[in-house]
Amino acid sequence: MPRVNRTIVLSLLVISSSVFLLFQLYYYRKYVGKAGPHILSRTGHLTSSDVQWQTVKKFLALAQRFRLPMFLADTAALGLLSQDALRQRDRQVREPHCSFLCTDRPITSFAVYANLWKYDPGFLLAAEQKGFELLQLRGEDPRLASLDTLSGEEIPLHFLLRLNGHVIQVVFLYERSGNYLWHGALRLRAHADRSFAPFKMLDYGRHAGVYDRPQLVLTVLDGLDVQVPHNISRFLSEQRHARFLECRYRDAHNFLQLFPDDSSAAAVDFRRKAKSLLHVAARTLALLDIPFWLSSGTCLGNVLTRKCANTMTSQHDKGMSPRLSHPLQAGSGSAASSHTVVTWTLGSSSGTSGGGQSGAVLCE
Repeated sequence: MPRVNRTIVLSLLVISSSVFLLFQLYYYRKYVGKAGPHILSRTGHLTSSDVQWQTVKKFLALAQRFRLPMFLADTAALGLLSQDALRQRDRQVREPHCSFLCTDRPITSFAVYANLWKYDPGFLLAAEQKGFELLQLRGEDPRLASLDTLSGEEIPLHFLLRLNGHVIQVVFLYERSGNYLWHGALRLRAHADRSFAPFKMLDYGRHAGVYDRPQLVLTVLDGLDVQVPHNISRFLSEQRHARFLECRYRDAHNFLQLFPDDSSAAAVDFRRKAKSLLHVAARTLALLDIPFWLSSGTCLGNVLTRKCANTMTSQHDKGMSPRLSHPLQAGSGSAASSHTVVTWTLGSSSGTSGGGQSGAVLCE
């Protein structure tokens, strides 16, 4: 009989302990988990970091519900991720519950792969129901542009969602025919609320920009699942130099009216070789991690104002910044001297018309 009583007592203790643990888990998920880090604040008041964390959490929950293919593109937050471990550890001491997403800025930026998400008006409706104020910014789709006018339909370029004074910027990245990602400039309409956000502090929208498609990794930041670029330093470097100039389609149309394109076999072959040369040059310099720019006047004129295409010239010049570049490997030239020109040729070098294409990189 005493043995039976002991068994009953042990069973009751196990059941009681389990119920207590389940209650603690329920309390944490319902109150602490939802309320966020400010529960543990000494002052008992919401700080700017608390507001930012809560706003980002609500937005990420919405994005997950509507399956937005997005990643963290905020330069301040990504900058914290790319810093050395010592500085990260020092920040964790000051903000133990929000070390990376709480940047003390009134804006947090995310990027969406627009080609992978079918626009759903229900997303904005759900955001409003969660308390977000919305500002949609749309523009013409340059992918549907003809040579005479930008006649494409309007597409979403930027969403701004504001909650408790903190703004989430959603920038839409569209895949262009050159296998790169493009986002449009942020331009306010005449009736738009210009006090909606601190527009001068936005990471994206001052001008149009282009990016290589970044490889993404899923990680946990401050308790939230977030996708970030795998190579953060490269992405931040691209962001600083991502300004994009659209071709002047109307000028190109007028030029072609006066000077029709040569459709002969020789001209078509010439343009094919020109494109091949530019692609080879760009890939080669990219592999060497050398920033460069197009400096051929004829080529620039054709690309931007005349034909929105490659140049009709046998010489293509690219400029390279000596402050940003690395020394070239032996056999391809040297960047040590004050003036170095690296040249290469694609096709025949006989010097006959259309027989070959040559390129040059000038290092000053």
